[in-house]
Amino acid sequence: MGVVSTEKIEIVRADETHLADVVALAESRRLDASDAAAAGRDGFLVSDYTLDDYRGRLTSAEHFWVAKKGGEVVGFLLAYSDERLEPEEWLNHRIKTALGSFLVIKQVCVSRRAARQGVASRLYHHVLEQWLASPVIAAVVSEPYNEASSQFHRKLGFEELTRLTPPDGRQRTVWVWRKPREAMLQCQYAVAVDLYKHEDTTNWHKLNNFFYITAGMAAAVAVSLGKDGAESKEVARSLALIITVIGFGCSVAFSQMLRFGRRYLLARKNAVMDLEEYMAWHGGQRIVGRQTETAENSWLKSSPTGAIMVMLPLLVALCWVAMAGVIIAM
Repeated sequence: MGVVSTEKIEIVRADETHLADVVALAESRRLDASDAAAAGRDGFLVSDYTLDDYRGRLTSAEHFWVAKKGGEVVGFLLAYSDERLEPEEWLNHRIKTALGSFLVIKQVCVSRRAARQGVASRLYHHVLEQWLASPVIAAVVSEPYNEASSQFHRKLGFEELTRLTPPDGRQRTVWVWRKPREAMLQCQYAVAVDLYKHEDTTNWHKLNNFFYITAGMAAAVAVSLGKDGAESKEVARSLALIITVIGFGCSVAFSQMLRFGRRYLLARKNAVMDLEEYMAWHGGQRIVGRQTETAENSWLKSSPTGAIMVMLPLLVALCWVAMAGVIIAM
């Protein structure tokens, strides 16, 4: 295959001449080669591949690439399809049962001197651009948490598929990348927008109904207190006080309904913006999420209107408390 060169970084197919460097690089990134805190921050490997293992993968793996800079091997990536799994690969066989065909990125490793220079991203993109036949997966150790690898996969568009614990006792988070399907993205975006709009409308209906209920109970209090006669006055005060307590309870209840409705609305809004961000990479446009990243427009992510909506019933609840105090004092 051809050679990809970007800013003096070459990505070439691994061969026998690279194996010694690959083994040394993998050894330097093994989990027990550094402390857990540094490993979680910088990434690590847990597969104990030997020189013979890597040599065997030169011909059996569909993708075995090394990144070279100035003649030095600064990174490598090893990936192969489900058809080339070894019998002892428990986790990958479990995934195959549920997912079907896939390409597993078994190892990706970058030297410490070349860290945070985009080497791993170039290796990944080199594979993702060529592999379109099936989903691409990567199993990342969760215990200890491999923060660097998790953030890296999420940034590249991978999504968490499942979590499994192989016989070695180390839990893995399985990340999956699928080639985007335009029709499916459009359908999912339409559903997400409908849910967002529906919840917004529902919240306003809640507030509207709250005002109707409040007005009705306030009128009932006024009618009760307007009754004449010594005997009926006491009954009227008691009835007005009961209505006031019910009004207070309704106000608090509606405030909670609107608070959780607002949280659900923001979750739906974030889902829409996430879809727009994903679609923008494939020719789409940001609509709901447009210009939300600037400091002066940060309020677009969480509109103050929603907070005011939640506070209105609480203010009415305070009014009911004041009304109860007046009635008791009468």
